[in-house]
Amino acid sequence: MNTIKSLLLLAIVMLSTSLLAGIYDRTGEIMPTHGEYSARPTSVGETREFEVTMSWMDGLDINTNFGGWTYDYFLEYYVPAADGYVTSIDFHFSDLPEVTGGGLSVWIYAANYPWEEIDAEAIADAANDANLGYYDEATGFEIVGTNWIQMGVNDIEGADPDYNYDPLGAQGWPIVGSASIAIEPNADDEGWVNLDLLSTMESDFFFLRGEAFIVVVRLEGFPDTSDDDYRMGFYAATLHHNPQPSMKFYGTISSPNGRTGVGDWGWYIRSYVWDWSVNAILTSDPPPMIFEVTQLGPTLSFEPRTVTALITDGNPDGGLEGVDNAVLMVSVDEGEWSAHAMALNDSLYYSGEIPGVEGGEVSYYIVATDVMGNTSEMPYPYEYLVFVPTSQTLVVFNGGDISGYPADYYFGIGAYDTYETYDFSHDVWGGEIIASLAQAYNSIYEITTGGAIIDNRIVIAGWLDQGARNYFLAGDEWFGAMTGWTDQAYYPGDFEYDVLGITEVFNDINADYQGADAIDAVEGNNLTGELYSMHHSIGDTLMYDPMNEIGEPNWLDGFIPVNPAEVNMTTIGRDPDLAIGLNRIVGDDYIVFAGFDPLSINASPYTWWGFSEYSVQTQSLHWYGGVNKLDDGGTSLLGFNLSPAYPNPFNPVTNIGYVLGHNSQVSLSIYNVLGQKVITLMDSYQVAGSYELSWAGIDADGNSLESGLYFYTLQTEDYSSTKKILLLK
Repeated sequence: MNTIKSLLLLAIVMLSTSLLAGIYDRTGEIMPTHGEYSARPTSVGETREFEVTMSWMDGLDINTNFGGWTYDYFLEYYVPAADGYVTSIDFHFSDLPEVTGGGLSVWIYAANYPWEEIDAEAIADAANDANLGYYDEATGFEIVGTNWIQMGVNDIEGADPDYNYDPLGAQGWPIVGSASIAIEPNADDEGWVNLDLLSTMESDFFFLRGEAFIVVVRLEGFPDTSDDDYRMGFYAATLHHNPQPSMKFYGTISSPNGRTGVGDWGWYIRSYVWDWSVNAILTSDPPPMIFEVTQLGPTLSFEPRTVTALITDGNPDGGLEGVDNAVLMVSVDEGEWSAHAMALNDSLYYSGEIPGVEGGEVSYYIVATDVMGNTSEMPYPYEYLVFVPTSQTLVVFNGGDISGYPADYYFGIGAYDTYETYDFSHDVWGGEIIASLAQAYNSIYEITTGGAIIDNRIVIAGWLDQGARNYFLAGDEWFGAMTGWTDQAYYPGDFEYDVLGITEVFNDINADYQGADAIDAVEGNNLTGELYSMHHSIGDTLMYDPMNEIGEPNWLDGFIPVNPAEVNMTTIGRDPDLAIGLNRIVGDDYIVFAGFDPLSINASPYTWWGFSEYSVQTQSLHWYGGVNKLDDGGTSLLGFNLSPAYPNPFNPVTNIGYVLGHNSQVSLSIYNVLGQKVITLMDSYQVAGSYELSWAGIDADGNSLESGLYFYTLQTEDYSSTKKILLLK
């Protein structure tokens, strides 16, 4: 598809939303949405035949309340498909100031954006690369002026180091000055605000086909502070598109030291689009309008799928009108696009069929041509996944990326000396867990760090009801996303009580403190007992430190459990200390809940325990597998695996377990800190299965060894792993 799309949608756009929250950023810029999403007003003045709405939101789910403070700017660019003029603009607010006096200044500029050498989608949100720059003027940091300050975008590969990447061209409306809108609080803390161009400035904004323009707003009216009372936010959605349509200008009030604290003010390309609607009247022959396109969700079916759309065509200049043809374009796994003719069913609806796909990501969009030869297409493809389960374990990232850092690092064995990830068979998924997907798995890990964007409780509860299931839920903002960050009590019949084993939750118990927070594992617990033993033997203090490990603020949730014996992690040094994690058996279901991000546990002095073999998420693999209910042998879940020795530290005997994914020659040996082999516990050919050996701290000659650190290594034909063990006497 072309990189720039013309946006022509219906005058009235009705949208829906998934859950309630977006990615939650306690800097206050990105916050959860409030309550139910309200549709665009049903009328703006008198609806006329060729009134259209240009919006990037069609087909996207609202997932974010994206805000700012006085002197922050927001922009969004549009490409008209025909000549015409803008009559009004709707702004959908998700957060209004708590006090009177707020407002918007509004402009429309010609677009000096995009740039062929810049892949906006690839750099969106990056702290340095996405920073275009700003004007340093006597009045402060501005969006127009004469002294442009270049920022990080000039340094990326392919960019022109000497070019000023100012996204704005000439001011188009109003001719001078700016339009103003008062933004006042209301009880719902949200709502639509309409700017009528003619009544505000006695002029409309005229545009030509294909000539992009940019709507710019500036937040106004409050003191030089980023207090939440003065925050204003727009409903927004995530969109991956090249070029990205929206940007934010970070000023000195919301960002006194720059966006990331290093003097990095100015325009940033973002991967969000604001819920704004530009209402216009067309005066020349536009291409067909495409709307009400079927948006297909993920599926496990390989069968063909049908897409329908309402496609209309009109001609305000009096020429011929009507749709000549419509084509459904389909691509699998970013391969070549194939064309599939769409048929007119009845009235103005067209339908086409996407061929069956045996796994992969399917992208599709519609191209329509009118009788005058004008062609239009959807501004961006819709996508869905044809998913093929390959394992018995599913790892779901609900609220974050499903690959890269930190997603790829949640199961690690590198606390001391390596950064090797734990190798076990599993599939990866993002967001909503559909019922048919859950049925394919015996174990589901749901990671919701930053705040869940989908409520999966009903599906998970139904899946657990089938019995013999393993469920792991973790994230320091899961409760907040479910409750709107309100402390709550739970009772029998609630998911939190029946499944998670929690009677009361306390959100953000360390909200007054952004640094690392002292916590501890529970001695003797079958998930965290080894972590307790190991870190106490070293003499360090466990710390919950997500800002250091994954770049997220530190906001622990504490709770009161139904059964205190099930607690596996707690705060320490608080009054009172609270449980922050537990593991329990409900019937024959094995449940783990962590009110924290499990990767973000380190120690003082530093050890990255959250990436170690002793982490709660890695230990849960053994706990789940140890009950021998995942498959006939309990071996296919992990493939090849060397388990942590237990007890560890030990005296006089410890046990070492391992799993063989297939038949293999096996060697298991103990080494001292000098790398000298002291004993071989196993050296033979073994069939696939689970094994356990004991070691009494002796060498090959039967001599008792001194206290100290030792290593045990499992070596097979295609697998090798080494772990540490501490002998104490």
